[in-house]
Amino acid sequence: MAFEMAQLSMLAVEDYLTAIRKLLEPPFPPPVPKLGSAALCRSALESAGFAFWLMDPQLSLRQRVARTYLVLWDENKTAVRNANKAGAPSDIAQAQAELSTLVTQIDDLGLGRANKPFSVAGETLPSKTDKVTALLAGKVNGGHDVVYSLYSAVAHGEMTGILSRRLAGGWTITPRQLTQNVELAVVAFGQLQQRLCLGGMGSAPDEVANQLWEHNVGRRLLAVKCRLG
Repeated sequence: MAFEMAQLSMLAVEDYLTAIRKLLEPPFPPPVPKLGSAALCRSALESAGFAFWLMDPQLSLRQRVARTYLVLWDENKTAVRNANKAGAPSDIAQAQAELSTLVTQIDDLGLGRANKPFSVAGETLPSKTDKVTALLAGKVNGGHDVVYSLYSAVAHGEMTGILSRRLAGGWTITPRQLTQNVELAVVAFGQLQQRLCLGGMGSAPDEVANQLWEHNVGRRLLAVKCRLG
């Protein structure tokens, strides 16, 4: 379950890089929208950070299972809240039943859970910033936490992020600046792949995550770079 959840996050990068590549389809130029590309890169960083948090090779099996159930528990609680706000009685009953089933599974495994602080087996949900910082720590020369903060601000429409993206000549982004954005996003997934596949999560030639990186994500990056010439 933990690996499948991480794999879904890694699959997301295909969509983000494909979307960036679409921004570069002819006619090119005109300059690429700068805020949209920053938001896409931010999403790629977050997906990588989430997958690494789930699959960090330094975790014990118990921690990995606990983190997976913690995410599922949180999302099931959200589903119940949403059903209570807008769902039909049948939707509410189904959401509550699924939440009850999940809680029973957690208890049957003897993981232990708490609502305050919200945790499973002592594992808590870190912030998105903390996940990205942990992934890139020691792998990107200083300031990556600031870079992510600016990307996040762009995605949320905050002026600090938007103003930091203002360039001479208007609200556009040059091909090289876009490439730098893409490269930062792909660095995140490259580090994730190395830590999962080379760090002990799998070493067979056909290992799933390794194939995903080399044949899918890597090709998307090459497609973007080729489009830029």
